[in-house]
Amino acid sequence: MKRRFPARLALLALVALAAAGCRREPDLRLPDRMRIAEVVADLGGTFDRSAVASERADAPVRFGGIEPSTRYRDVAGAYRPAVLAPAPAVVRYRLDAPAGAVLHFGVGVARDRTAGRHAAGIRFAVRVDGRERWARVVNPASQRAQRRWWDERVDLGVTAPRAVDVELVTALDGSGPPAGTPGWSRLALVREHERARQAATAAAPNVLVLLVDTLRADRLGCYGAQPSPSPTVDRLAAGALVFDQAIAQAPWTMPSVASILTGLPPASHGVVGAFSADDVMQNDEGRASFLPWAIETLPERAEEAGITTVGVTSNALVSRATNYSQGFETWLEFGMDPNFAEGERNWATARDVNDTFVRWLRANGRHRFFAYLHYMDVHDPYTPPPALRPPPPPGIRPQLAQGDLTGIAREVNIGKAPPLSPPEVAYLRALYDAEIAYWDGELARLLAALADAGVADRTIVVVTADHGEEFQEHGRLRHRIHLYEESIHVPLLVHGPGIAPGRVDRLAQGVDLFPTIAALLGLPAPRGLPGENLLAPGDGARSVVAETRFGRTRDGRQTPLVALRTRRWKLIEAPALGLHELYDLAADPSERTDVWARARESAELDATLARIAAAAPPPPASAGRDPDVARKLRALGYVE
Repeated sequence: MKRRFPARLALLALVALAAAGCRREPDLRLPDRMRIAEVVADLGGTFDRSAVASERADAPVRFGGIEPSTRYRDVAGAYRPAVLAPAPAVVRYRLDAPAGAVLHFGVGVARDRTAGRHAAGIRFAVRVDGRERWARVVNPASQRAQRRWWDERVDLGVTAPRAVDVELVTALDGSGPPAGTPGWSRLALVREHERARQAATAAAPNVLVLLVDTLRADRLGCYGAQPSPSPTVDRLAAGALVFDQAIAQAPWTMPSVASILTGLPPASHGVVGAFSADDVMQNDEGRASFLPWAIETLPERAEEAGITTVGVTSNALVSRATNYSQGFETWLEFGMDPNFAEGERNWATARDVNDTFVRWLRANGRHRFFAYLHYMDVHDPYTPPPALRPPPPPGIRPQLAQGDLTGIAREVNIGKAPPLSPPEVAYLRALYDAEIAYWDGELARLLAALADAGVADRTIVVVTADHGEEFQEHGRLRHRIHLYEESIHVPLLVHGPGIAPGRVDRLAQGVDLFPTIAALLGLPAPRGLPGENLLAPGDGARSVVAETRFGRTRDGRQTPLVALRTRRWKLIEAPALGLHELYDLAADPSERTDVWARARESAELDATLARIAAAAPPPPASAGRDPDVARKLRALGYVE
């Protein structure tokens, strides 16, 4: 499968404009025909110095990265890998261009803070076969609005396949010192084609996926929580198809969401993450936090059929920089504050996400769409609005009273601090439930907006999560290191036209969402995916698998873990250490009694897990990397 770019890259500016307080919203209306860009050559994944035609002796062209803006949530000015070409410089490519070839690229300048307002701007230009075809001057020293990326396209004018010389030129525009360091990002030779957009009807509905980061199934009323913090979800579930046993592919965001979008297990998509901030800076580990371009995604498959695709995310790990935007024609993301204080919320709220999507919907509701909304409200630090915040118990540590686990969770998880007291755990659970209540209230507003826009009766809503959360059920806090039910049992409900309501005891897993949603959109799933269409008849005896490379054994050793889940059994293995745990979920749903040594089923389950692991193909090679992922992991509490 070849890599594709969304054709409307400039829509990222929506979030930046909103954060800057700009009154004029950008035009989100999409044309009636879709432009789909298939990448022929990725020029930005690697950089060969032989392409440098001229450069400054004191500032050579190199591959690196720049951040044109440091404003909070200014995604349009966020850090990107780029070819840095201090002016004057020329980078030349000899390209084998197909008919209709187009060059995609972005330009930006990282401001030199010592440069005054009269510093020289940077003139970017693209020459094709010696003739200038495009130019733009960027001067971040003179105008704040220039502190951003400009995503552009140049039609190479190729009517039949031939070799083309493309030159990327930077020059000074003015007599003063340069305003900053210029960079060329997202360089790619693409072949574009157009197709008409589908229109949504009750027979050909939209699909809207609502993913709530860190949401345990058992904390929703429709899954048994009493009192329920989720009346809106509960009402939706009453008319939905609800899966009682849905299992996440991993106990943390990056591998789990990648499995949803690709239909592949972590072992096959390769987005398994880095152990530490230092590991991220190594090429192999950095690539383990980047979705490979070679893998086809669910939005790519939808887009090829003429279905409009849109994603809105408040999680910086699920971003354009980590390539989770692949296949989304419109991708709207909220940035992170690089100077945030630890223990404070560092992401947009559900209201931010929903309002952004509703603005898009009002402009494009006539088109059939596949939409993905990613919420962070339930993730720690647990900071519900004051009106929903329960009073802290007497004597609780001030940090915990704020819902902040920074430092504390790590010390507890590695055994360097005693477990939290029962009142402390109960209070954190209450804060967590209050976060659910806030998100649930915003869900009610979103559903009302769908009705107001006239699309509710032709939209299927899927509610799920990427993983759960631990509150010391097995001695740990947060998530990512265990494969017990509190970490991987997630909600999954499907509501909308053509969906018969009811409850299903059949096992479901994250990789099932690709074939299931593809079927809802009337599309075939790619061959070879391990998941199932959950709306088709299935085998109740199936097994599903979850995994993490950041596991900890019961005695505290860090090692990769993998789990096999059937309707009755949970097998957890540490393959590198030869350790096993087995739980009879029918008799022991809390996973307290390990029966590996005496259960007759142990050997058979172990063999089943080995067969599934052996059948998973390895991931493709990936040249992509998000150099900023270390900061994002730290901000989310994954590394300290």
